[in-house]
Amino acid sequence: MPVRLVRSVAFIALAATALLPLTAAAQTQPAPPPAQSQPPAPVQPPAPAAPLHIPPVPPVPSVGGGAPLTLIDAVRRALEQNLTVRQAALAVAIARAQVGQADAGLWPTVSVGASNTQQTTASSTSGLSGTINIPSAGITGAPFTAVLPATVTPQWNVRGTINYSIYTGNAVQDQIAIAQANLRGQQSAFAATAGQTVLAVRQAYYNYVQSEGQVAAAQRAVDASQENVRVTQAQVRVGASPEFNLLQAQVQLAQAQRTLTQAKAAAVQAEQQLAAVVNLPISSAIDATTPMGLPVPPPDLEALVKQGLASRPEVSQAQAAIQAAQAAVDLAEAGLRPNLTLTGGPQMLSNSLSTSTPVTWAGTLALTLAIFDGGLTKAKVDQARQQLTLTRVQLEQTQQTVEEQVRAAYLNLQQAAEQLASTQAGLAAAQEALRIANVRFQAGVGTQLEVVTAIQNLAAADAALVQALFQYNLALAQIDQAVGTQITL
Repeated sequence: MPVRLVRSVAFIALAATALLPLTAAAQTQPAPPPAQSQPPAPVQPPAPAAPLHIPPVPPVPSVGGGAPLTLIDAVRRALEQNLTVRQAALAVAIARAQVGQADAGLWPTVSVGASNTQQTTASSTSGLSGTINIPSAGITGAPFTAVLPATVTPQWNVRGTINYSIYTGNAVQDQIAIAQANLRGQQSAFAATAGQTVLAVRQAYYNYVQSEGQVAAAQRAVDASQENVRVTQAQVRVGASPEFNLLQAQVQLAQAQRTLTQAKAAAVQAEQQLAAVVNLPISSAIDATTPMGLPVPPPDLEALVKQGLASRPEVSQAQAAIQAAQAAVDLAEAGLRPNLTLTGGPQMLSNSLSTSTPVTWAGTLALTLAIFDGGLTKAKVDQARQQLTLTRVQLEQTQQTVEEQVRAAYLNLQQAAEQLASTQAGLAAAQEALRIANVRFQAGVGTQLEVVTAIQNLAAADAALVQALFQYNLALAQIDQAVGTQITL
């Protein structure tokens, strides 16, 4: 073995021998005792905040108590007083007058005219001349000249004129057809406006009735919460319930009262909205006497679609536009058709209206035919035909929109009916849950929290039923509007 390797092994052995006592001492030395943990300081509750000084606020005004207003009366008043409906009615009156103007083209026109011509005839001795002698004034032989007036002969011309268009290339008939189609379109527009107004009135009326139902539901929740507070106070008084249960009941009562206040404010707003729709003063008190019911919905959707396509005023308006466009095409084509006109009448010429004068008659039959107008008639015909195509496309679009609205309204009705059935079941379950919670609490096996939760759930179910009833009646009103409200003028 080499000398260097022997020396290295010896050095390692000596180092290991020297480290053994240190390792043993470290293993036998006891570990320091753990530090003593201090108990946590108790958490001090925050100091109660000083109560807020709430200024006195007037209470929310109550609703109802005014003049009774049925749904039919509300609709009638809105149709009579609504400004948009009145504008549509005036448009119908204007269109009816335009039909009368177009019809006048089928009748002859009669006019009477008179003229007076003053004819002056000079006299042969129209001038006088001579001299004047006035001795006292010193005038001797002064010449003078006098002009005599000429003879004036009046000439009276009294005539009557009759003008009748025998043939106008069917232009007058086309103008009448356009005016009548416009009248039908305005009547359809009035019906559409009236239908929208009826829907708005029904929605506002149902919303007001629904808001009153929400107030009644909130009041029932307040009554249940007050009864819960009374029972809890009695249990606390005899030591059967802790003070915390009473605090929970009082908090629940405060929440119910706040919900009641919110429901009353919403009812006041709904009352004001209904007053605005029927054009009553905003501050009017209204007593809605028509409750929301549960009428049976129409069962056949396809029948409703057919009724909508046949009865919606928007469809009738689009059809009237097509008829007017067809008549406009024929009117444009009349530009190159012949026109035959008869003009004539009596005539009397006299120097004096007091003397009898013979009457002469004269008549003119005129035929007019446009041979070339620079392509004006052709351009008008092309424009009228394109307008006719446009109105047909608009009719298709209107029919598609009507069918979509009817199907959407029927789908909303189905959803509203299912929601109504669900909320009815939920209300029955909530009522039973509250009864069980009260029995358990009075028997000492339930908690106050169960009663409070049951009261909240019942209040929510009660309000949900009122809302579902509103949605059901509104869906029926939307179906009535979608299939066409029959209101004519």
